[in-house]
Amino acid sequence: MAATEITLIKAELNEGVDMEAAQALDGTDGAYLPFTGQDTKMAILLTGTGTVVVKAGDGIQGVADLSVVIGTNGTLVELDSGAFKITQGEHKGKVHITGPTTAKAQILQLM
Repeated sequence: MAATEITLIKAELNEGVDMEAAQALDGTDGAYLPFTGQDTKMAILLTGTGTVVVKAGDGIQGVADLSVVIGTNGTLVELDSGAFKITQGEHKGKVHITGPTTAKAQILQLM
């Protein structure tokens, strides 16, 4: 199977934005999330159940994966792009996450 490609939701200041439905992770390949904004303005929303693993990026800071257990009401994750962003190849500018198909993800960028 192929990894799920998660759509970036951009929230403009002083405006509302329609949320897209959270997308389930592919059970084998997980999902790729676009991560092109400033770290403090990017937020990953995880819902569903299970443990999601944020894979280490391929840059100098990318030395360890991060495991996140999804809470009952969902979990919000803010990442340091230097540790988790892919910097080259087909998925350049994205973050790779894996987990069960019971986990769903969204990514938001505050403008």
